[in-house]
Amino acid sequence: MIDLYAIGTNNGQLAAIMLEETGCAYTPRPLDLKKGEHRAPAFLAINPVGKIPAIVDRDGPGGETVTVFETLAIALYLCDKTGKLMPADLANRALAYKWAAVAAANLAPTMSIQFQLRRNVPDTSGPSLEYLGTQVDRYLATFENRLAEAEYLAGEFSFADVQVYPIVVSVAPYLDKGLEPYPNLQRWSDAVRARPAVERGMNALPPLS
Repeated sequence: MIDLYAIGTNNGQLAAIMLEETGCAYTPRPLDLKKGEHRAPAFLAINPVGKIPAIVDRDGPGGETVTVFETLAIALYLCDKTGKLMPADLANRALAYKWAAVAAANLAPTMSIQFQLRRNVPDTSGPSLEYLGTQVDRYLATFENRLAEAEYLAGEFSFADVQVYPIVVSVAPYLDKGLEPYPNLQRWSDAVRARPAVERGMNALPPLS
């Protein structure tokens, strides 16, 4: 059994989808971020960075308990544990690594900063938000171009698609025209959304209040 410490943010949904898609039994352990439960000693013992999500696998290798944090690390651990969502072909695996890294290192942080500014800064105009907006457009266009070439980011459905999907669906409502300028990204998003495990993962955790 795996304990999932998270809330219904993009990152929390990503981890939940990975657990659903890989068929791992898990128990959601929602944290109240407003109360600072992610900074409590009990959680810092699991993730010293004090961020969600994190998982505790009580049936790890050799029956040992394994703790994993950071979304990409969780995804790769679950792929290794189950043999699922990881392309067998090395070239496709490299594609999955690359696009997952773009999501984790670029798109997700950009969206997080933009969200925090919009929520906490009274005047949401100005060069900072304009710059972040252009960066979001840039990354979405990059994914759009990739998905013009292939059905999924690594050719087949993989952990890379899971890394990107929750971010894209959270971004879309804040774009002037949604995903309309990105028809391949829209087609891909619809295909990912139709997967039962993705739907379960998207709704597995309470939303951020």
